[in-house]
Amino acid sequence: MPHERADDHPTFDLGGTAITSFIGPSRGGTECVLYRADLPPGSGLPPHRHDHLDTFAVMAGGGTFYIDDESFELGVGDSVVVPIGARHFLEAGPEGASLMVAMLPGTIMFRDDGSEAIPPWLS
Repeated sequence: MPHERADDHPTFDLGGTAITSFIGPSRGGTECVLYRADLPPGSGLPPHRHDHLDTFAVMAGGGTFYIDDESFELGVGDSVVVPIGARHFLEAGPEGASLMVAMLPGTIMFRDDGSEAIPPWLS
């Protein structure tokens, strides 16, 4: 069975947020992607949408999460399923936030500026 040591997980930068990829298509995860997003205190993920579900759980810290016109506080152990096409983003709290995220490989990120891409941790 394929396995990967902790030191071998690739890490990416998304505007100051560290993305650590645990499972990805390029390393055998052909039907799912699993990664951790570590946001520094007071930072945030950019507003965006996806063409597939976005699911995650808060592992540490927390913050305010926005889905379309709604917002709510998140803390350790909370989870969210973001509907397909919903505009969403997170503003990390004073402790930052660590999220464990599961998505489909090849999911496209659509930003408010009109750009779209498949992030490298999803390919």
